[in-house]
Amino acid sequence: HPSLVKYGDVRTNNLLNPSNPLLISCHAFSTRGYHGSRGPDFRGLQSVDEIIVTAYEHLDDMSRRDVSAFWTCISKLMTKRQPKQRSKSSKNDNNIGEISFEDMEHMLYTIFDDTANGIGHCNARELTETTLGMAKIVNILRQQGKRRGEDSSRVILRRLLVSEDMKSNRALFKFFANASIDQLDQFEARHLSNLAYAYALIDYVPEFDDGSDLFDHIAMNAVETKVEFNAQDMSNMVWAYVTVDKPHAVLFEAMGDQIVAYEHLGEFRPQALSNTVWAYATANVPHPKLFEKVANYIVESDSLVRFDPQAISNTVWAYAKAGISHPKLFERVAKHVVESDSLDRFIPQHLSNIVWAYATADVSHAK
Repeated sequence: HPSLVKYGDVRTNNLLNPSNPLLISCHAFSTRGYHGSRGPDFRGLQSVDEIIVTAYEHLDDMSRRDVSAFWTCISKLMTKRQPKQRSKSSKNDNNIGEISFEDMEHMLYTIFDDTANGIGHCNARELTETTLGMAKIVNILRQQGKRRGEDSSRVILRRLLVSEDMKSNRALFKFFANASIDQLDQFEARHLSNLAYAYALIDYVPEFDDGSDLFDHIAMNAVETKVEFNAQDMSNMVWAYVTVDKPHAVLFEAMGDQIVAYEHLGEFRPQALSNTVWAYATANVPHPKLFEKVANYIVESDSLVRFDPQAISNTVWAYAKAGISHPKLFERVAKHVVESDSLDRFIPQHLSNIVWAYATADVSHAK
């Protein structure tokens, strides 16, 4: 199918509306393919506005990888406190001066158009990085909501990526999903995981004309090609499927088998371990060997200091919810909690989940 985008008014969420006469082929406006030009280095920039201005000024020199990195950098900086805008008289080379709303709007729309127009030239990494970057921006905008006096860049990003009812721009993300399906057989494990994670963040499951959806295709590809996922990718993958309420038994069995096959679980961060068992328990997908492997690793660990309150809470909750009996795990966790200097780090929900887990598992611990 041809990749189409609505040229001109990108302020609405009517992208890719087949009935709109303004639809044109993206290739008519794609001025770059694959080339050796070197784009700007965003790593030293401190604000969202600086990144937008820099990308706009160097757009003709940016490769598809540079453009995908732009959206990733935007999502990272949006969670940080933005530096105060310098005055026009500042001599700092990075000073971008005062930017009108109209100028910021023009720059962001231009970059957005370039991103959509060039999506057909993206490889798996660039496509998933773009999708995930935008999904994270949507997630941030929805969590923070509209604020008085917020930066113009946030207002414009919301217009581009979020609908009036605070859902993601479904037409845009469906467009990305179609582009992904066309080359899904070229996706590595991390690309499949990042793609699923991106759509789970925005709580959207794109459906296709044959009745299948994006998550069906990701699962089938992961299982049939037997790709090997790293620890974080496996955790993100099962979390994503549970979040969109699409537990895939065959996929979960394959993920669980890969984890059990690990010689040591040290590669997993505590949050990844807790999220993994939480996902299996929530999805009600049994995998006794997985739970046994994780529990034994925690019990044999020298210290549980690396496990934050949420990881502790989610872990014991998962074992209780799944009906998995492992007395040594519950004893180990209880000892860690009792020996903590203070319970101030535990919010009421953490404490409530822990107490519930011990009661449900019928494990008593007087202290």
